[in-house]
Parts: sequence; C-alpha cells; structure tokens
Amino acid sequence: MNIQHGEKLFEFRSKQEWVNKAQRIWRFHEVRAEHTICVDQLGRICNIGAHFIAAERDNAYPIEVFRLRQDMTPATCGVRHV
Repeated sequence: MNIQHGEKLFEFRSKQEWVNKAQRIWRFHEVRAEHTICVDQLGRICNIGAHFIAAERDNAYPIEVFRLRQDMTPATCGVRHV
C-alpha cells in the first residue's frame, strides 16, 4: 500500500525522542497532531504509543511526520494521535 500525504514536517529518530518531544513538537511546527500522519520505515501508520514501541522493536525508526493532504481531515481518514 502506498500512503499519500502532504509535506514532511519532522521526524522522530527514536522512541525516546518521541517521549521527550511529542508534547511540544507539533506546536513548534504550528500544526495540530490530528492534522498529521506518522509513518515508520516499514510503512506503518503510528498513531498510538504501542505503535511507536513496535517501531523500536522492529528497528523501524525514524518515524516521519507528514501534514495530511488538504482533502483529508481527521473525520474522513480516521487518524488519531496520542
């Protein structure tokens, strides 16, 4: 499956970086988490803590964070972030 998304905003290089920065990094980039999509290096969407832990287990970092496409909204795509 090929995930279509908007521009890349930032990435998390490790689970620890996600733990340390997740609460403020979206604010720094002036975007709400629900308007982004997180994708690990195996192409999996990461939207809850267990996904970030699995990415570490599977050596699938960095997790890249992209803006949702303009035609996507949290209501239409079902994306939910921690």
